[in-house]
Amino acid sequence: MLIHYTSAFKRMFRKLAQEQQERVILALQLFNVDPFDPRLRNHKLKGSKQGVRSLSAGYDLRILYTEEGGHTVIFLLMVGKHDAVY
Repeated sequence: MLIHYTSAFKRMFRKLAQEQQERVILALQLFNVDPFDPRLRNHKLKGSKQGVRSLSAGYDLRILYTEEGGHTVIFLLMVGKHDAVY
């Protein structure tokens, strides 16, 4: 799996608290091993975000991404609290 980080994702990640950054890193490590691990609550989004998927990195922390080639190439788009990314 090849993961690309968009500039928006990098900027949003830097603004997170240290504990939130650690949760995102752990979620991405788990994602790299098994993108559909139930703890990640990986799911498709609808409406204006159709084509985007969401991962949970904790209670109110989400990672939005798109994929190509059946999770061969991943583009991390946004990270942050639920209300900030939706």
